[in-house]
Amino acid sequence: MSDMIDTLQQLQQLRQRSLNQVTSQLTQQKQLCQRYQRNINALNALTLSEEAFPGVSALQMANHAGYQRHIQRLIDWQKQEQALADIEVGNLQTQMQQQARREKIVAVVLEQQQEEYQREQGRLAQKNTDALATQCWQRQQAGDI
Repeated sequence: MSDMIDTLQQLQQLRQRSLNQVTSQLTQQKQLCQRYQRNINALNALTLSEEAFPGVSALQMANHAGYQRHIQRLIDWQKQEQALADIEVGNLQTQMQQQARREKIVAVVLEQQQEEYQREQGRLAQKNTDALATQCWQRQQAGDI
């Protein structure tokens, strides 16, 4: 029984380690999503702050339009990367829930086994106490005869 409990404890530790690893990955992925959002916000600010000024040459206007197109491509790319990162967050959340369930199942089984082991130890202790009490009683009865 003790070997089974030891094995279950090791399994629980492995499951907990796996859960911690997925939780860490989820945290990192959420930080990545936030970084993408900050990049998008900063790039949007660049496109808004660069308004065309009156009296600029056609070359400057063409240059500015090219700059705006380039920034917009960067924004689109960051949005695409953010969408992929959001999908990965969803996958990691599902994985984390599965790992948490697996760890909880092992924890419940371990707790049940430990309780059963304690009951068994209590029964054995009571059996030994009863055997000693019986021996004492028999000796006392033999001494009275």
